[in-house]
Amino acid sequence: MRNKICSFFSIILIFSGNTLPLVASNQIKSELSNTKLTTDYLKKLPANDYIIGSGDSLSIIVSRDYEELNKIVSVDGEGTIYLPKLNRIYVKGLTLLELTKLLNKAFLTFVKYPEVEVEVRGYRPIRVLVQGEVENPGLQTLSGALTINQYIEEEAQNKDSSLFGLNNSNTLSDLNNSQRRKINRFYFPTVFDAIRQSGGITDYADLKRIQIIRNDNFTNGGGKITTSLDFENVISSGDNTQNIRIYDSDIIRIFKRNKPSNKILRKAVLSNLNPKYIGVFVTGRVRNPGRTIVSKASVLNDAIDISGGTKALKGKLSFIRFNNDGSIDKRRFKFNKKSKRGSFSNPILRDGDLIVVDESFMTITNEVISDITKPFVGIFSTYGLIKAINE
Repeated sequence: MRNKICSFFSIILIFSGNTLPLVASNQIKSELSNTKLTTDYLKKLPANDYIIGSGDSLSIIVSRDYEELNKIVSVDGEGTIYLPKLNRIYVKGLTLLELTKLLNKAFLTFVKYPEVEVEVRGYRPIRVLVQGEVENPGLQTLSGALTINQYIEEEAQNKDSSLFGLNNSNTLSDLNNSQRRKINRFYFPTVFDAIRQSGGITDYADLKRIQIIRNDNFTNGGGKITTSLDFENVISSGDNTQNIRIYDSDIIRIFKRNKPSNKILRKAVLSNLNPKYIGVFVTGRVRNPGRTIVSKASVLNDAIDISGGTKALKGKLSFIRFNNDGSIDKRRFKFNKKSKRGSFSNPILRDGDLIVVDESFMTITNEVISDITKPFVGIFSTYGLIKAINE
């Protein structure tokens, strides 16, 4: 079965609980290839460990010998939790590793050999800012993680079950308990998911230049860290090494190309990064005016054809688009069936575009004559009726 990129979570994260460190993208593959597979590999910790925030649910085990100290707690709106002996403590902004180290020190007063274990039981929703060449830039809210059952519901339409060692006739909902245990408990949102939730990319998106800006942890001095991703291979060949997990407060910037690319747009549709269909409005001298559903890679002429084509005695076309930066793109030109796809007079369409086929000079003239003569037609009709009665 043809491989597809998962509509909500990347395949690389399905089989790994960690994410790639936020480093320059050209270093990612070389670091992986240079890794020596020894027992030291097991001691590696994620460079960008999860940062705790309000809404997270944590399982905290202080010691296996003192069960009364172990708790499942929720981080409240002020960023605090309540633990036995320590009472209310502030944990917002700490990574799991940082909190573990601090609790080991804090519980030394009450436990001789504390062995603190901190695990996230429930992830808060994350908010990421998506900027640049997407259909709907701005703040996007995504689930912090999905459980296996939630994931199965989200992926009910995904037929790529071969990824889990199943035959092509099965889906994720057919997984038995043994197969489900092979899959991690949580599935995390990625760059792909954030772009998709933003309506997908525009035809000017430069997928070779995507920048991620992220909050760094206290251990590393705080501040921001950044990396650049080459995302083109993600939608072209399913190379998920660049499709990293995203975290709360991340900023995703998609830079602009000099020229539009219909080829990249088609790949984005095929990979499910972009929706397959959009709605545009076609009105005026067409046979079926109104909202028209077209494919994401359609151009203006396609929308007119789907609307039944233009009527006779048509005038020029008016094209209106509200850009994602708040500006308005207004164009006026003659309709030409042979205009090049993606050109000024036959642009690649975006959701919400308005196309108006204006009246011709002849139709306007006829309407004016009709408006002028209409009262006289009524008078002459009344005169004729009276004359017929008198006869």
